Amino acid sequence: MNSDNSSPIIYPRTFESKIGFDNVRGMVETHCESTLAREHVRDMCFSADAGKVRMLLEEVTEMMRAQAEEPPLPLDNVVDTAPWLTAIRVPGTFMDVTELCQLRSWLRTAVDVRAFFDRHVSENSGQSSLPRLHAIAGSIEGARPVTDAINGILTDHDEVKDSASAELREIRRQLAAIGGRINSAMRRVVADAVRDGILDPDVSPAMRDGRLVIPVAPMNKRRIPGIVHDESASGKTYFIEPAEVVELNNRQRELEIEERREIVRILVATADVIRPFVDPLLDTCAVLGYLDFVRAKARFAVASNASMPHLSDMPEIEWYTARHPVLEASLARHNRTIVPLEIHLTTEKRILVISGPNAGGKSVTLKTVGIIQYMMQCGLLPTLYENSHMGIFDTLLADIGDDQSIEDDLSTYSSHLRNMNFFLRHGGCRSLMLIDEFG
Repeated sequence: MNSDNSSPIIYPRTFESKIGFDNVRGMVETHCESTLAREHVRDMCFSADAGKVRMLLEEVTEMMRAQAEEPPLPLDNVVDTAPWLTAIRVPGTFMDVTELCQLRSWLRTAVDVRAFFDRHVSENSGQSSLPRLHAIAGSIEGARPVTDAINGILTDHDEVKDSASAELREIRRQLAAIGGRINSAMRRVVADAVRDGILDPDVSPAMRDGRLVIPVAPMNKRRIPGIVHDESASGKTYFIEPAEVVELNNRQRELEIEERREIVRILVATADVIRPFVDPLLDTCAVLGYLDFVRAKARFAVASNASMPHLSDMPEIEWYTARHPVLEASLARHNRTIVPLEIHLTTEKRILVISGPNAGGKSVTLKTVGIIQYMMQCGLLPTLYENSHMGIFDTLLADIGDDQSIEDDLSTYSSHLRNMNFFLRHGGCRSLMLIDEFG
């Protein structure tokens, strides 16, 4: 038997799909808010390290308490900011306005999360009531200079402030003035055209390629001096930029280009402020993503009525009201209830033989045992009552279902023999073996 806790044996390679754990991954993933958390769900793996398993389960139980509080842990905005932060490592690069807005909101979340856990530290003892999660959140960096830099250039409505620079303020002043002149000129042109019968009274200017134009019928298109910019799909309307506003529109376009150039300069300067904080912010991003992952596991535990059992470092099975979470959820959708299991194995009575008719639930029982043990050693709270006792296995071996192999030219019976051979070579006193239709 392989006794190396760092290299547990799971057999066969399709173990997760055989017991239904691939569906459990999907169920946990639906509770994630961030891409980082979803990556953690996909990376969940079986561990035979009793200390690590206990730590992972305690994180989930603490998160359940944190989520049950009012208000709960504030993890509402846990977007993955790592790509943006990594991108601005290069001098001269910048984050766009949308990214800065999301980064600002994300930083508020980081500060709120850190404050949430700090509030759970006792003034008398200095100990946290959520020690596992507090230790994780201890490295969160709020980076106040970054928030101040973003607030200095963005409004509460996520727009670049006029006051972000003196140059931007002047450009926008000129834009406002030129816009007023364009509107006045267009009103005169339209009024004259309505008076001369060229336009209907209800016609109003439109925008084409960023230029203010007038919709005109084809028969009148030469009666308004200007530039034809477009025509409607039906060909019944031409869009003309009156000659009186061409130069004004040109100047407006120039100012808009100057405005964009100045905003880019401001964003580059803001990135220069953020750049020294990239590494601690990336660490914070990883922490928030992990907390989101733990919260997803806690949400799944609540949804599936899972509990923290009594844990032992040695193999132990004393389970009460054990349920297969995927089967239970499937039955619930059809207004049916699952039949829970109670299983008790000891070092003296370590073999359980189940007999009965076809469709009697024998295979489901095996899969239930497999998935609950596998969930627990992957850091998910198991779906059984909290008075249950669970231990750690180094090896999980399953021979469930038909493993007939066309590629290896193995019959169903031959595949059973191959599996039994593997079990004999790798099984031991810390192994959990699930064998279907042994005879």
